[in-house]
Amino acid sequence: MFKGIFGSEKKGKILLYIYTNGESYPREIASRLNFYLNGVQNQLLNLEKSGILYSKLKGKVRLFGMNPRYPFKRELESLLEKILEFIPREEKEKLYMPRLRPRQTNKPLK
Repeated sequence: MFKGIFGSEKKGKILLYIYTNGESYPREIASRLNFYLNGVQNQLLNLEKSGILYSKLKGKVRLFGMNPRYPFKRELESLLEKILEFIPREEKEKLYMPRLRPRQTNKPLK
């Protein structure tokens, strides 16, 4: 499905992951989508060069997200939303549902 629209399966899945999760970093995307890190980094850099994504440093980590100034952002998000409707529920829950961080418990200091 992604290859016909985005030119590669990997690029489409990465865009969909960032769309559903907001900002993310390459290692997280690679591990969640079961891709090699180098391939994910190359795709992210290409998407950033084309203006679809932006990146910023947060500490030592480079985060990528959808570029709010991209002229076709609304259309791209609409397309990704439509694609999300056709993905099987199990795959959607496993890969594309926003991650929930576990609650931190207040542990007493020793």
